[in-house]
Amino acid sequence: MDQLLTTLWSRGGWFRAFTPPPTVNDAPQGTPILDVPSDILLLIGDYLNDSEILSFKLTCRSTYALFPQTYKALPPYLKKRFLPMIEKDPLGKGTVYCHPCNRLHPFVETTGPQSGPELGVDGKRLKCMSRDRFSPTGNPFTLSYIHARLAMNRHLYGPEYGIPLANLCTEQSERRDLMTVQCSTSAKIMDDELFLQRTYVLTVAGSDVAEFRKCTGARDFKLCEHTSFFPATSPFRHSIPELLKKPATGGDGLVPCFEAPGSCGLCLMDYDITIQPCADESYRIVIRATHQVGACRSPRDWKWARFSECYRVHIFYPSRPNRRGSAYRPGSLHKQWADDEREACAVLDGGSGNMVRGLFGLSFLS
Repeated sequence: MDQLLTTLWSRGGWFRAFTPPPTVNDAPQGTPILDVPSDILLLIGDYLNDSEILSFKLTCRSTYALFPQTYKALPPYLKKRFLPMIEKDPLGKGTVYCHPCNRLHPFVETTGPQSGPELGVDGKRLKCMSRDRFSPTGNPFTLSYIHARLAMNRHLYGPEYGIPLANLCTEQSERRDLMTVQCSTSAKIMDDELFLQRTYVLTVAGSDVAEFRKCTGARDFKLCEHTSFFPATSPFRHSIPELLKKPATGGDGLVPCFEAPGSCGLCLMDYDITIQPCADESYRIVIRATHQVGACRSPRDWKWARFSECYRVHIFYPSRPNRRGSAYRPGSLHKQWADDEREACAVLDGGSGNMVRGLFGLSFLS
C-alpha cells in the first residue's frame, strides 16, 4: 500500500493535490545491539554455547571486550560448531567447511565432478575433499560430498558461497566389455534438498545378450552402491529384473518394456528402464535413476551416507538408518521429479496445459 501511494503521489495530478506526501521511515542508524545495556548482553551470553559466544565476540570490538572468554587455540569440538557459522558469514565467502579435517578450504566456481583435483591455498592437492565420493562399480561419477555441499550452500546462502547446479550436470561415456554406457546428469533442488537424475543409454547387439548377462562382479554396472544390472552374491544387493527376462518364445533376447519402475531398498534411489528393439537386431536400453541426497549439511546424514556408502559400519550387513525404516515409498522420488518437471513446463508454456517436454532431452539422445 505504501508503495502504491508513493507511486500515485509522484505522478502528480488530482491525487497529489488532495493528499499529503507519503512519509518514509528512515533506516535505523548505528548498531542497535550496542544500545542494549551491557548487563543484558551478559545475561544473553549465559544462554549461548561456546561457538555462539565466539561469534558474538567477533561482531565488533565492543562485544569482543565485553565477554571474558579467550581462545588461544580453538578445541576441535568448538571448531566443528564455529567454522560452519563462518562458512555462511560474509567473512567466509569463497570457502567451504571440510568435515574430515575440520577446516575451511577455498574453492573456485568451476569446482565439480570431472573438474580435476581440488587445490589448497599452497597449491597442493586437498585429498580430504575427495574422500567421500559417489563412484560405484563401473559408474565413476566422482561426485563428492564437498561438491554437493557447495551446490546447497549457493542455494541457501547466495551465489558467492557455492557453485551452480550446472557444475554437477556432466556427460560422460564409460566403456564396458560389450558396450559403451553414455551417462548424463541433471540436478535440481526441491524443498531445500538436492536431487540428481542420472540417465544411462546403451545398445546391446542381439548376439551379445547372453554374454552381456554374464557381466557380473567387477564387470557389472551399478546405478547406486546397492543396485546393479545383474544379481550379486550378497543378499543385500538389488538388481534390475527386466535385464534377466527372456522371451516366452525362447532364446536369449531381451523383453521390450517401457519405463518399468524400480527402486533401491537402502538408499533414496528410484529408476525406470526402457528396452526398445532396433532394426539391426540390437536393443537400446535407457535407464533413468533419480537420487535424493538430502540437504548435505553433514556427511553422516543418512540420505548422503547411503548414497555414497563411504562410512560403512558393517561389511556384510546393510548400514542403518536406511530407506527401509523411512517414510519414502518406492517411486516417490521419481514422482516428485516428474511433478516438478510438469510444473516447470506449465510455467514455460504460459499455463496453456501443453505440458509436453521430454525428460530425455539430452544431446546424445537426439
